[in-house]
Amino acid sequence: MNAILKTILSYALLVVLPTTACCTFLFIYHQSNMEKKNKREARIIADLYKDNLDRFIGEAISALETLAMVVNRTNNDSEQIQEILNSVDKRDARFSGFYYAQTDGVIYLASHPITKTADVSDRPYIQEALKTQKTVLSPPMNGRMGGKNVIVAATPVIDKKIQTTGIVMASLRLDYASDMLTTLKPEYHFEVSDLQYRVFLKDKNDYSTEGIRKVTIALDKAPWYVSVYPLPINKTALYQQLLAEGLFVLFLTNVLFLLLKYALLKRQTQKERRENEAQKLELIGTLAASTAHEIRNPLTGIKGLVALLSEKYTGEQDQMYFSVIQKEIERINEIVSEFLILGKPTAIAQQIYDLRHIVSEVSLIIQSEANLHSVYFSTVLGNHPVLIRCSKDQIKQVILNITKNAFEAMKTHDSLLIEVKPEGRFAQLRITDTGTGIPEEVQQKIFDPFFTSKATGTGLGLVVCKRIVDMYNGDISITSSQDKGTQVTISLPLYTEI
Repeated sequence: MNAILKTILSYALLVVLPTTACCTFLFIYHQSNMEKKNKREARIIADLYKDNLDRFIGEAISALETLAMVVNRTNNDSEQIQEILNSVDKRDARFSGFYYAQTDGVIYLASHPITKTADVSDRPYIQEALKTQKTVLSPPMNGRMGGKNVIVAATPVIDKKIQTTGIVMASLRLDYASDMLTTLKPEYHFEVSDLQYRVFLKDKNDYSTEGIRKVTIALDKAPWYVSVYPLPINKTALYQQLLAEGLFVLFLTNVLFLLLKYALLKRQTQKERRENEAQKLELIGTLAASTAHEIRNPLTGIKGLVALLSEKYTGEQDQMYFSVIQKEIERINEIVSEFLILGKPTAIAQQIYDLRHIVSEVSLIIQSEANLHSVYFSTVLGNHPVLIRCSKDQIKQVILNITKNAFEAMKTHDSLLIEVKPEGRFAQLRITDTGTGIPEEVQQKIFDPFFTSKATGTGLGLVVCKRIVDMYNGDISITSSQDKGTQVTISLPLYTEI
């Protein structure tokens, strides 16, 4: 039950939470990008609306100024001015009506019948037009003639003496401007406001602008602002993209979860294997330590009796039998000694030795064995001391065990090389032969107790070597290629004076 809860918790931490966090981040990221994109597009539309409104106002002002020039030629003849106003009425869709006032600001002529005159002299735009002698647009206002919310353009009529003789006015059609902008991009919502941000023109669609930040641009031809509301983000596209990416993230986190679980399981398996091997080795060592002395005691008696018998029976055939018995007793002793090493490490006197000198001492034994097998033997020991703290006899045993295996794997005229050199904080002892090599399936088991590929082997030689190297906090590794040879690398901590 605990294992299930642990797996569920780890899955939640490694898959659910990261996937949720990634999806949240992706949602915010894509939503923000879509909003930015829609805002950029809204600014482009706002620029388009601005250009059209500027053109609309510019063309209206040009038309009104042209009308003022025509009116100026009438020498202030009311009948001719009325005819002109009637003739231009409804020809230009941008205007809803034309008016004419004298310099006193009283409107008495219009393109449509009026029942009474209207005094607009108090209007600021009229006063500004008379003062500057330029066309001026009024702010959105209630028209005194029509009563509707209108914008009026006022242009002074200037004679040859640059004197103002009257004012030509025209009311702009806001519905025309609205329809013009709506036709350009019907899906967008817009507003046109004055300098005080009072909206006087917008599209005819009903919509809620709550929470939407509009894009606002000032016009060049009038003191107005045009604002465009960005389109809402495409929720369907957002969710589709989020679903695809979320599934990918979920797949990726599941893969990572499975890889992690596999790595942890593999690590646990290796740990259990090491523990099993350690327990097995400890069991073997305990058994060996408890029985080795009991085996040696009768062996000593047998060896002594065989020595006495060999003195009594001196016949050639008898001596041959005694010799065989003595050799087998020695072999049993060697096996018992290896058993003792497999047990718990005992207190052994350790001293500081130069690893090169240890190799030199055993080189004579190895050389004689090499001569016996017709194998070329050489050493590379370097010129500088390689000091280690150890038991010299144990290191010799390791070297002799490994070289013995090498000789058994080599043929005539093969070569054996022993190298000694410092490598960082370690002394490195490398034994290389050109023998038949070790099969790959055997390499994985060579340090297992009692595993051997030889007919007469005990399967303890390399196990003893590893046990000794481990006692000194060292490391032993073997690399081998079939029919090319084997290299055994032993690393032991260098001795440093504190």
